[in-house]
Amino acid sequence: MADPIVRIAHLNSWYGRGRGRRQILQDICLELAPGEVLGVVGESGSGKSTLAKCVLGMVTDITGTLEVHSERPQMVFQDPYGSLNPAKTVGWILEEPLRAAGVRDRGERRRRVADFLPLVGLEAEHLGRKPAQLSGGQRQRVAIAAALIQGSRLIVLDEPVSALDVTLQAQILRLLADLKAELGLSYLFISHDLAVVYQLCDRVAVMTGGRVVEEGDVDGIYDHPQHEYTKKLLSASLSLD
Repeated sequence: MADPIVRIAHLNSWYGRGRGRRQILQDICLELAPGEVLGVVGESGSGKSTLAKCVLGMVTDITGTLEVHSERPQMVFQDPYGSLNPAKTVGWILEEPLRAAGVRDRGERRRRVADFLPLVGLEAEHLGRKPAQLSGGQRQRVAIAAALIQGSRLIVLDEPVSALDVTLQAQILRLLADLKAELGLSYLFISHDLAVVYQLCDRVAVMTGGRVVEEGDVDGIYDHPQHEYTKKLLSASLSLD
């Protein structure tokens, strides 16, 4: 069995300083295997987004073990309009990660952007548009392309379809599944919705109060939830179907 791309053991994290310092994550133990999709599900305030930020190195006040065996892990955010520079074109946005990675030749950047567009279902005509000129689904495709274009193999997806309607959600989830298979990606998939997690993930960890209260393969969690909080989340997801 391959070594995990992410290994987390007894992870604790804090926000704030002095008297305002408070613990967010408590004794988290998780692993993400290469090529796997691990869903982390919970309501707002459960600690799942903090866990994602820890994996990306955005939260440093931590104890325990956190190993990330991937170069340049990237995040795709919930709101693509908020994460994309509204003043720049799609072409500029997709070249920016390459500039940051040291690709100085403009022709090389443009070639790599052009080669990447079909992978995310975009066309050359989109390169000259700004985010406001795109649909919500197209903006999320741009955000996914920007996360992947440097060659990252570990992607953190923070509620990537919750701002989209049901039809667009299905399209983006299919795209993510296709990209994972074609590029050999690993996903940490953050969501509040067990029904969405079920469509993409191999395993799921359920979080509440900064703790993982249940973990297992997605079919087992969906069909035979053990923790009362998991049952509550599942009931909420099914009521929206």
